Amino acid sequence: MEDEHPMEGAFTGPGPQDVANGTAILASALTREAESLAIAAAGLRSTLDLFVIDGFSPEAEDRRVMREGTREAAALAGALLLTARQLLRFTGEPARAAHETIGRLPRGSLSVGELIGHLRAAALAPVTDDGAARIAAATIAETFAEEFEAAWRKAAPPAAGTGDNHGL
Repeated sequence: MEDEHPMEGAFTGPGPQDVANGTAILASALTREAESLAIAAAGLRSTLDLFVIDGFSPEAEDRRVMREGTREAAALAGALLLTARQLLRFTGEPARAAHETIGRLPRGSLSVGELIGHLRAAALAPVTDDGAARIAAATIAETFAEEFEAAWRKAAPPAAGTGDNHGL
């Protein structure tokens, strides 16, 4: 008779249902992140009207900065929603979702770091008591983040002499 280790086979990682649940809660958390950004962008946009007095705006530079911030927040919110959609579309394949997301993002006003930061925040904020799904969500987020960053670097290598260009 062979001696079996009592913990052998006790933990094999998240199963297919856990991955599906983890993907769903991660996508939901990303949607909440996007919603928060969209609300912030809308609030910022509405405050721009406060800076115009009889058609004159002494704070033109402030308004420009606020307009840029509004656009950037809206672009990031859209990118987070796209990420959520791609994760759901390719449940169980976060690497493929990362590559598909890269191919669909507009260039110019986003950074890899911002998107990944919000992705990681979303992975830490799922609203569930399903421990296996939470572990799966964190694993999916990390796999997506690694593949996303690698795919971006491959698609747009850093410009010579400017350091590491993470802009999207």
